[in-house]
Amino acid sequence: MGNKPLYKMNDAKFKALLHPTGNDRVASWGTAVSVGYKPDVIIRDIEERLTFILECEQKTDRKAFLGALLKAELYADQQRARPTLVIVMQPKANTTTQQIANHLRPYILWLAGKQGGRMNLACVHILSDAEYETAILEGEELASAAFQRRGHLLRTATQPS
Repeated sequence: MGNKPLYKMNDAKFKALLHPTGNDRVASWGTAVSVGYKPDVIIRDIEERLTFILECEQKTDRKAFLGALLKAELYADQQRARPTLVIVMQPKANTTTQQIANHLRPYILWLAGKQGGRMNLACVHILSDAEYETAILEGEELASAAFQRRGHLLRTATQPS
């Protein structure tokens, strides 16, 4: 397969994927879950707790990634949950997964510091569309160690909880 996805990942295709949720379930696909917030995919566990927020980002605008982080953090707070935010992106020459991870890291540290040392989001996972597609093809569940080794996993606590 190489480093390129089999097809160009857009919002519609991303939402239609069979996301590897394990025992959890997809609870929404691009619908409003709170005022002004329509994440691409929301995943909940068997007890209806929010476990993952998935966003597919095709833009190279760094503000869009920051907006995804802030909106997911607010929603996690509203839900009193500690989900993982998974951002699947199409890397470009001027915007790589590493660059986006580096861009978001100081905001994560700042937000965690404002909230007693941790964010509501458990972590932020940034990976390419090709990495995500490979994980699906290899049957890796979102919470698995194999999946978490892909891309860049940013912890959101500045101190142990």
